[in-house]
Amino acid sequence: KQCGAVFSRRVWRRDRKITGALLDRMTWTVCPACRQAEAGEYFGRVLIQGAYAAEHDEAIRQRIANVDKQAQFTQPQRRVVSAQRDAAGFEVLTTSQKLAHRIVRELKKTFRGRASYH
Repeated sequence: KQCGAVFSRRVWRRDRKITGALLDRMTWTVCPACRQAEAGEYFGRVLIQGAYAAEHDEAIRQRIANVDKQAQFTQPQRRVVSAQRDAAGFEVLTTSQKLAHRIVRELKKTFRGRASYH
């Protein structure tokens, strides 16, 4: 209903073409990722800290948005719940731990930073 993802063959996808026959058989619902985002639930958390992160805030936000956009196309169940800046640094909450790892890997590759996993 909200994001346009289609559950077909036991997998949520966005690249599925919707035909008239599919619409006739379709049951409208809210996908689990949309429910998680509405409830504020998350399974992955990325903390970005340091002076470099503060100076390059916009570039980091853009990189996170790019990773999120790619993930939503291939796996709509993985998405960013929130990305906020506070006094301690930048915090990104995701619906899956794998997306959090993907974001960290991309930021590390782009900005040549260090990462630790907990």
